[in-house]
Amino acid sequence: MKIAQKQPLSKSLICAGLLLTGAIVSTQAAATVPEDPDTFLTFLERYVPEDAVSATAYYDAVDPDGKKTTYKDWLVETGFIEASDFATSGQMDLNDDVTSVLHKNETDLGFVRAVSMRCVPNCNHRNPDIYSLIENYANFEDAAARENRLASVTMEWTAAADGTRPNKKFVVFYAFTGTTATTPEDFRDTRDQSPDTPFAPDLDGRGNKEVPGVCNSCHGGTPLKLKKNGDYRRKGNTGSLFLALDLDNFGFGSEVDTNVLSRAAQQAAYKQQNQAVLITHRGPEEFDEEAEIWRVPAGQEVIEGWYGGPGMPGDTFDGEFVPPGWLPPAAPEEAEKLYLSSVVPACRACHAQQERALDFATYEGFMVFEDAHKDLVLRVECGLDDDSNTRTGGGDDQAVMPLAKLTYEIFWSGSQVKVFKDHIGDVDCGN
Repeated sequence: MKIAQKQPLSKSLICAGLLLTGAIVSTQAAATVPEDPDTFLTFLERYVPEDAVSATAYYDAVDPDGKKTTYKDWLVETGFIEASDFATSGQMDLNDDVTSVLHKNETDLGFVRAVSMRCVPNCNHRNPDIYSLIENYANFEDAAARENRLASVTMEWTAAADGTRPNKKFVVFYAFTGTTATTPEDFRDTRDQSPDTPFAPDLDGRGNKEVPGVCNSCHGGTPLKLKKNGDYRRKGNTGSLFLALDLDNFGFGSEVDTNVLSRAAQQAAYKQQNQAVLITHRGPEEFDEEAEIWRVPAGQEVIEGWYGGPGMPGDTFDGEFVPPGWLPPAAPEEAEKLYLSSVVPACRACHAQQERALDFATYEGFMVFEDAHKDLVLRVECGLDDDSNTRTGGGDDQAVMPLAKLTYEIFWSGSQVKVFKDHIGDVDCGN
């Protein structure tokens, strides 16, 4: 099996029988991590409660004809496989135009993820349809064998399913059950966890959360309230974007450059996938009044910066890229350290999908929220109030950043919080 090469993969296989070498270090939270209010992967201010009813309405909006109710159906409908090639576990051939990578996401959810993408008609088209699938596993061994899959999460950058506004593309999410089961009839890979109940994945051991909101929490946008007639609003368009693939956030199954699982061997495939992701982030250059510079959207700026600038001329990922808004004269000299040591690992992955006022693409745009950083990030050191497990009236009083449990633990157990406090300061718990 070949995971990466300079051209799109020919008859790619999802993780079939690979020899795994090297080791991945598991991040353990230190004892100094403050207790949290258990509001990870939810929302600030725009929180919209979700349940099986809202999730069903969402799927009815994005898949009104029920063509993608199983993982197999989604793969066939979106052109990843021929129907005869489907396999719940073990080797599965993907069509020739699919690009695949494999890594462990070490900084937010902690899964080993097999990620595959394809564009229609192709990724060089000015406005293609984009499809992405992610198979989640607990370890590289399961991923290599395609066994004990925790869940399959898929995304589309497509127009509304009813055919209106065919050139207006937006992100659609699907979550399919995994393959671990106690009885044969449970090996279904469906959108339903039980009959007529949409699958709500548990991404961090803190409970099941519904689609699309659990995805919006990092991909941007927000879940929507249902119409009075029970329909999902805006045809399912919640305003999300694809996530850029930041190789510095990943662990790999081998450190041997010639091994197909190594970072070096997959560089070309990651660039191809980031080129597809870039399509969802592109936007006009606008004047940033806080930083007093012209800039494009944060996600576009970062993806292009990783590969040498507009046009992405570089072949190798450069994780040390710093946007102009974090460098002199737009920022003080010490801002670069804050950006690379704290903002990048703890904030950027999700904030790059937010609206420009919240995307943290400049030092001034980050520091304008100095008080909010103290309230949402640092105040947990003061302890939780007696109502720590509820959200009062959908407000911010129980919110916390970083918004993913593993990211939160890494932030507090290492040097990230020290660098953060060097710029933001400590919180007065008596105030």
